[in-house]
Amino acid sequence: MQTHAFAPLAALPETGGYFDILKVVLFLLCGFLTWYNAAWVDKDTVKIHTQRGPWNAAVFGTGSAFLVVWMLVPVYWVGFAIFAVAYGAAIVSYCVFHNGRVAPAETVLTPAHFRRLFSSKAQTQDEIHSKDRVRLKDSNDKTPPWPTDPAAHRGYQGLQDLLFDAIWRRASDVRLDLIPSQQVKVVYKVDGVERAREPIDPDLGDMIFRHIRTIGGMNPDELRRPQGGHFTASIGAGGKGDRKVDVDVKSLGSTAGQRIVFKLFAEESKFRINEVGFTPDQFKAFEPVVQNLKGVIVCSGPRGSGVTSTMYAIIRSHDAFIQNINTLEISKALDLENVTQNVFDSKDGAATFARRLQSMLRTDPDVAMASDTPDAETAQLVANYGRQGKRVYLGMAAKDVFSALRQYAHYVGDNALVASSLAAVCNQRLLRKLCENCRKAYRPDPALLKKANLPTGENRPFFRPPNPDEIEADKQGNPIVCPICQGSGYLGRSGVYEVLIIDDALRSQLAAGASLQELKAEARKRGTLYLQEVALRKVYDGITSINEVLRVTKEPAAAKARR
Repeated sequence: MQTHAFAPLAALPETGGYFDILKVVLFLLCGFLTWYNAAWVDKDTVKIHTQRGPWNAAVFGTGSAFLVVWMLVPVYWVGFAIFAVAYGAAIVSYCVFHNGRVAPAETVLTPAHFRRLFSSKAQTQDEIHSKDRVRLKDSNDKTPPWPTDPAAHRGYQGLQDLLFDAIWRRASDVRLDLIPSQQVKVVYKVDGVERAREPIDPDLGDMIFRHIRTIGGMNPDELRRPQGGHFTASIGAGGKGDRKVDVDVKSLGSTAGQRIVFKLFAEESKFRINEVGFTPDQFKAFEPVVQNLKGVIVCSGPRGSGVTSTMYAIIRSHDAFIQNINTLEISKALDLENVTQNVFDSKDGAATFARRLQSMLRTDPDVAMASDTPDAETAQLVANYGRQGKRVYLGMAAKDVFSALRQYAHYVGDNALVASSLAAVCNQRLLRKLCENCRKAYRPDPALLKKANLPTGENRPFFRPPNPDEIEADKQGNPIVCPICQGSGYLGRSGVYEVLIIDDALRSQLAAGASLQELKAEARKRGTLYLQEVALRKVYDGITSINEVLRVTKEPAAAKARR
């Protein structure tokens, strides 16, 4: 009896049979792999500029969830198989996504990746070059491969060098002129001022032109017909300090040669209304008018003065998720998130700008924008829509607010409609801001301060860019240029504005058909400042220089300002 009572105990496993050290180690290794890959994905999504949250959830969430499933499944190896399939699918999906958006030398889980891991040989020349100086994404948002043909490879390297230099110098426009048997002329526009750069050899230039057309989504073999395309480019180490630009490309040719023009739009060009350059007093008066969402606001200025950027900045101040916002533009400069942007194309001649605007307004947007005022019909449509209690932004070519007001009134042709529809008029220029790293201080002439109606008792210095004889040289005699502005003395631009708010007093004068002089007198009585007066205050605040103010506020040579 005693022997039979203890027999089942003898059948039990020996001590330690419930604990398999190898299985525990494998489970812990898989847990560590899940954590390690999640940390890499979190950093990598920032580096390649993609959505961070969804990928973190897919990779880390899948790994964590199926580790729990593994523990709950009674059969160890079945649980491991379920984890391996589910987590493997998640991490491989991200790797495929990653590989499509990086340079060839940065791919993972590819034959090239394993060769890099297990090879102790020095990198080949192609592998060195594949560490892109400029990270490009073509028109399909894919990373273009480096060409294997030596001539094409050299051309691609030339394109990399050109784009790096243009982005580093903060160029907003790049123009390339290719004339057979001549060096390629290269012109940058930096802070609104054109600068010639070193020319490019014609053979290299021809290859660069071909690469640009290919990356931009254009036909590389079409040399005569105008084409348009786009791509993105970024420089930097792959972190928050990167400079990324959206590049619009236009290509055209003739029997004389070819031309390609880039427009580079950086993140800093996506301004908000409080960042474009209004003075605190102007912004305090203008911002409530913008938020009121009633009436017409005319935004005016000469060609290249930043009117479109200002209208975009104002539109960004509206809630595009709640309000229906529509624009009609001759050409779209940037994409506005959640805004319906209509581009006017007059090539077929079937409809005028005004007809297209009328069609857009029939959709009854809460906020509308017309980039230009080509005729009286456009102004009349805008005025009637504004009188209905809707907000319209109207772009116009004019040298000051009163010229814009006169032109708007002339086009509308009805004083009562002008008075009831108009909310505000602004006029602007773009002036370069001094580089704070290399600007030079000096004492202004008290007579100038008095003439400009600026305080004379504060003994505040003015600033200017350094003169050529003030630039230091190294031991070899080479000038040491400022690393911030690359020696230009200026860094970035700011708008300078005239702002005329249409209050009840001005509205009554407009309805009564008051003269322009009467309107000016009323505006001055309320403290409205002219453009040059506002610009001189920016000099007083150390933002810009006297010479820059004189450059941007001088009367245009043409009789009629063009935007």
